[in-house]
Amino acid sequence: MRMWMVNPKILCRKHLLGEHVECHMFLGAMKQCKNLDGYIDNNLFEVDQLFYRHTDLSQEIEARGYKHKSPLNLGVYVENRKRYRNVKIDTEQTLNDLINRCPECRKRMEELK
Repeated sequence: MRMWMVNPKILCRKHLLGEHVECHMFLGAMKQCKNLDGYIDNNLFEVDQLFYRHTDLSQEIEARGYKHKSPLNLGVYVENRKRYRNVKIDTEQTLNDLINRCPECRKRMEELK
């Protein structure tokens, strides 16, 4: 699981929809009281931004003409958000990882410049 935390317009369809699913998976892990430290320590998850990131991804999903019908249930999120308030993903690193991994995302990023 991973949150890229880059501009959603850069993400290819696979990464856009994949990160959206992972938002729901992270919330599910929180509901099951799973330890998230490994994801946080490895620059994969920014708890404080989960709701906002899901919103940004959902808006981009709809802007591309796809349907979005899966809002987040925020009860468990609020509790975990307090615990991990100051954790931030290194977006420069994630962007480099993404564009080196996915030619389609790299192309989309270049088109946005």
